[in-house]
Amino acid sequence: MKRFFTLITMLALTLVLAVQPAAAAVKFPDVPKSNRFHDEIQFLVDKQIISGYSNGSFQPKRYVTRGEAAIMIGRTLGLDGTKRNTKFKDVPKTYGASGYIAAATEKGIIGGYPDGTFQPNKSISRGDMAIIFSRGFELQLGSKREFKDVGHNMKASEAINHMAGNYITTGYPDGTFRPNALVNREQFAAFVARGLSPEFKQRTQNKDGYAYDLTKTYVYGQSDGDLQVTYKKVSTNFAETSFTGFLWEFKHLGTGKITYLTQDESEEGLMLSYPLSSGVLELAYPVKVNTKWQPELDMKESKTITGVNKTATTPYKTFTNAVEVTDNDGMKHYFVKGIGEVKVIAKSGKTVTELKSIQ
Repeated sequence: MKRFFTLITMLALTLVLAVQPAAAAVKFPDVPKSNRFHDEIQFLVDKQIISGYSNGSFQPKRYVTRGEAAIMIGRTLGLDGTKRNTKFKDVPKTYGASGYIAAATEKGIIGGYPDGTFQPNKSISRGDMAIIFSRGFELQLGSKREFKDVGHNMKASEAINHMAGNYITTGYPDGTFRPNALVNREQFAAFVARGLSPEFKQRTQNKDGYAYDLTKTYVYGQSDGDLQVTYKKVSTNFAETSFTGFLWEFKHLGTGKITYLTQDESEEGLMLSYPLSSGVLELAYPVKVNTKWQPELDMKESKTITGVNKTATTPYKTFTNAVEVTDNDGMKHYFVKGIGEVKVIAKSGKTVTELKSIQ
């Protein structure tokens, strides 16, 4: 049975200067280590994507303008920022961000308004930011996560879904995304950092969840050879669709065969799937004994949580807090918080796969 495992005025010039490259050693007095996004900001400073103001501050709560967003996204993507003419009547060649605005427009990452303006000094909204990120990072993976203030007919809905599916946003604790709210500098920095690095993507993960750690490499022992599981950026094709982005690579160390999968964790549960396709709900939430579900709606297969705090002995270590999920064919799967699946046992009692190492 086939299984689916389942990014003009003096004031304007001042703002443009605020995101010019800075030395990696710069530390901002208004961004202490206690700031939630301290590491993300420093990460982007080191990469010369963003910097501070002439007085040494970063002003993390200051809203990002459309011109600034074009600069930061342009640097992130390596676009040509050389000043030049643009198609917008309010962005002359002399404007500090003209090159990045022109380059991003040419690539279809950003656009202007029906009146022929770009409005570079206008603060950017979270919804517009999501659209820029989705286009810029060429995001293609969606998520089962839903935001109660993002309707399917909303202009930015698909882009927001792609942001969630790529671990760039989780929204707010109340289940909203707030697409019309404005984006400040620290938030924008966090989104960019997550688009670039698994380390920052991992910080969006549920600490009480059962998903794989995006920063780790797992090795599983199987009867036909070891399987290495790594989250990495790849460029490949799925049928007639080209794909560039982060995926989980499942590589058989004996044969070299590679399978790419995505993992999505939402209020519904933990899902694995083939990229750009439907997937399998591996673990339903909330975790509760006797919870039963169909991993795929079009199949008769069922799964049931048959135990919690179960012991699962593996070459890596013995876990005493595993959740046991049993298929209707008797196969048992064991999941551990913060790690993911650690062991699978067939109905016969034979070990199918087990965790050997995490690096």
